Amino acid sequence: MKAKEYTKTLSILLDLINRFYAGENLSTTDIENIYGISKRSAQRYINYLKDAGFNIKSKSRKYYLENIIDEEKEMIFEAIESIAKNAGIEKELLPLLKQLKLISEENVFYSKLDIEKIEPFTFRKIEEAIKNKKILKIKYLMDGEIYDFEIKPLKISNFDGYWYVNALNHKDEYRTYHIKSIKHLEITDESFEVEKDILKNLDKAVNIWFDPTAEPFTVELFADEYATKYLKRIPISKTQKIIKNSDGTSTIYLEITHENEIIRKLLMWIPNLRVISPKWLKEEVDDYIKTYLA
Repeated sequence: MKAKEYTKTLSILLDLINRFYAGENLSTTDIENIYGISKRSAQRYINYLKDAGFNIKSKSRKYYLENIIDEEKEMIFEAIESIAKNAGIEKELLPLLKQLKLISEENVFYSKLDIEKIEPFTFRKIEEAIKNKKILKIKYLMDGEIYDFEIKPLKISNFDGYWYVNALNHKDEYRTYHIKSIKHLEITDESFEVEKDILKNLDKAVNIWFDPTAEPFTVELFADEYATKYLKRIPISKTQKIIKNSDGTSTIYLEITHENEIIRKLLMWIPNLRVISPKWLKEEVDDYIKTYLA
């Protein structure tokens, strides 16, 4: 699982723990609406909590927490502690963990995620606007200047350790805003609606170049034995499909919406990974390499 997916999953799980511990009863539809995810994903998060030892029960299609936690599953919290510490949310998580278990003096887990730290207030305000589908007024620092924008926030994402809010601008054009560059934000009373397909497509994002409103195109890659082994463990994107060859190499297919979604990844993997098609993308990557070697 990629860092950004890892962080998103952790964030949702921690919020669900808070909600269940507070006594909330939630259906998969409730979870789907709260986090802007699919019903299948909502059920997956419930299963994650069950597998972690939470005694999640259901009644009248609503899930609830019957008791706190199976002591044999305590190790899952040590893993969460380590991840939360590197994500900069340890202070917010610690009181909850203390209520759920006695925290061990020695934590056998180590997680190194280079994630920039954002004020919790900022996260809460953006989250509130997303949940209530309210337009945000922001003052945004860009190229040394402050600009006033009105945006329709869709999701909070983490790409390569940086936090962003995925949103639509006043023209309903998709944009990604770096949260730390937002110098002031205000939730308005103005509501908005968004197509479900856009929210669904956001789960396929590789980096900030992804556009859920654009028509995706297929990229075909050749991966040597080394790249095949690692990209099978950690896919480039959720759309990735690997066809393994008898010699250990493979052909990889994935869908992207912009060439910059994949170019930096390809440059990182040279010479283990190369473009087969489309031809124009192969030529563009070749030009990058030639410029670097010149």
